Amino acid sequence: MRGVHPMLRLVPTRAMLVAIPLACAPLGALAATATDRLTVTATVQSSCALNGGTMAFGTYLSGQSTNLDVVGRIHYVNCSGTLTFELDGGQAGDVNNRVMLSGSNQLRYQLYRNASRSAVWGLGGQAHQIQLLTPLTGTVDVFGRIPSGQAVAPGSYSDTVNITLTF
Repeated sequence: MRGVHPMLRLVPTRAMLVAIPLACAPLGALAATATDRLTVTATVQSSCALNGGTMAFGTYLSGQSTNLDVVGRIHYVNCSGTLTFELDGGQAGDVNNRVMLSGSNQLRYQLYRNASRSAVWGLGGQAHQIQLLTPLTGTVDVFGRIPSGQAVAPGSYSDTVNITLTF
């Protein structure tokens, strides 16, 4: 190396041989990666729903002289806000003239919204409303009556009344 000052002469060193490839390497090649999982969960509650209803009058003696009054229950789950319960007319198709049947024999009965049995429970204006502030599971009482004085044939009488819950 002629004409070059001895101190300015370039001599490749080991450090330079390692540094040059590193300087030319893409920056991403130096980054490390790791993987793991994100667990995602949710709790879903069913919305307001009916959970059946029951009413059993027990035994009515044909022609008995007193009304047979009982209390049944409609069950609801996870409901809040304004709930409206409607009951249809059952097999009779008439909320004001409900009947239970045993074959072709009929036994008149009625369903009411109140314990005094003065407000028939039916559709529209005859529906029953309750107000719940927080989601609750519970029951609504249904007041039933078989009027006295019905001379009917012995047998097992029944009716199926559809419940509609609006919430």
